[in-house]
Amino acid sequence: MTIFIRKARSDDVPRLVELNRAAYPDLVEEGVVFDEAQIRSHLGVFPRGQLVAEIDGRIVGAIATLVLPRAIDPLGAHTWMGVTDGGTFARHDDAGDTLYLADVYVDAAAWGRGVGRALYRALFSLCRELGLRRVVAGGRLYDYDAHAATLSPDEYVARVQRGELRDRVLVSQLRAGFTVRGLLADYLHDWRSRHWATLLVWENSETPTVAARFACERAAPGEPAV
Repeated sequence: MTIFIRKARSDDVPRLVELNRAAYPDLVEEGVVFDEAQIRSHLGVFPRGQLVAEIDGRIVGAIATLVLPRAIDPLGAHTWMGVTDGGTFARHDDAGDTLYLADVYVDAAAWGRGVGRALYRALFSLCRELGLRRVVAGGRLYDYDAHAATLSPDEYVARVQRGELRDRVLVSQLRAGFTVRGLLADYLHDWRSRHWATLLVWENSETPTVAARFACERAAPGEPAV
């Protein structure tokens, strides 16, 4: 089985809307599930940062990213709605140094087939190719609600990191290579996480260069991943 990663296209939008709604049925009413207008906005402001994963020609997952302007401290307190401008990526700034992962989602029918891992690898490759300093994300504490009565968010995250508890989202992010730099309160209106998220960072160990960034913009999209 081959997973193929490529840039999203305008004709992918209906499928991406479908996948995003299916991935977050409990968040649709909160306004944080991408609609057609938002995804078209992403493609307009930062087409290089919108990637899809295909198996046998069918889209089974995607990531949505933007480059944050330097005026925003990516390691400071923030919310999903604020940092993404209501999911539009309106403040995407090619002159920034931080790639922000706004969303990653995979078709439930493709779980366990390596799609998430392939998308995370593509995300880190994009950061390197663009010559950016880091990738930052807010990680939804997917299973925290079941433990909130007995554990603080810090205690819960620490126990997941030690392997004593399993959080479906955080475990996959740690395995991908992210590190937890802290917690974000009221990141997302989400009952599962009690509105908490991890502040996740992946540092680019390669020296960022302006030349690398412009070379990436000229590069042809598409890469296979296993």
